[in-house]
Amino acid sequence: MILSWLNDVTEGLQSFFTGMRTTGKFLVENLRDEGGAKAVTRQYPLHAAEVVGERQRGHLHNKADICIVCHACDTACPVDCFKMDGERDGNNKMRASRFDIDLSKCIYCGLCVRACPTDSLSMTADFQMDPRLDGERYLFRRNSSQLDVHLDAADVGRLQQLSRLPREQLSPADREWLDARIDVRGQHLIGMYGLGYFTPEEKAQADAEREAKKKAKDAAAAAAKAKAAAEAKTKAEAPSAGGPG
Repeated sequence: MILSWLNDVTEGLQSFFTGMRTTGKFLVENLRDEGGAKAVTRQYPLHAAEVVGERQRGHLHNKADICIVCHACDTACPVDCFKMDGERDGNNKMRASRFDIDLSKCIYCGLCVRACPTDSLSMTADFQMDPRLDGERYLFRRNSSQLDVHLDAADVGRLQQLSRLPREQLSPADREWLDARIDVRGQHLIGMYGLGYFTPEEKAQADAEREAKKKAKDAAAAAAKAKAAAEAKTKAEAPSAGGPG
């Protein structure tokens, strides 16, 4: 029992001096303003960060234009913070009509970024943001009743336009429309990175374009097949035509 106690004391002292040696090394580097420990603790938000590391895992962002809505990020996410929907355009390509990230759930692990096959997801270097709008990304507080509000492409454009204006400059109608989709007291901070759903007219047009292209492709394939068959038949008949009569 005494030997076990002495062993515990020895290991504790070794760990203590190892930690103090590391701390002392960084302390000396800080005092000399050299090495990799030049950064000191800053009292945020009184003192803004001057340098942000290249490996900083800031807020998650999705580039909707190249997103194929494959749900790889949704599968990899350990906290289920994604909600997405997709529609096929006239070229039969998936587009992210809705791609919401519940930033109140995100733990900034970066697993979704690794899983994304198109590199549309990225972790920005930003560590602070406007809860209504941040650059070209939509960042809104929403309550539970607003999380499933259906936004078409025109709504997304209107949301971007209205959110950039001071509230006092909005008309009563615009203010009412915005309040139905944004709640400054909302419990969920949502990053909206979708393109918006097709309207019924846009969806019908995309379906018609896709069907027309499919028919044209099928017709071209049928014509190529018929041409190949005709050429094969001609080649097969050629020896008999040239033989003795």
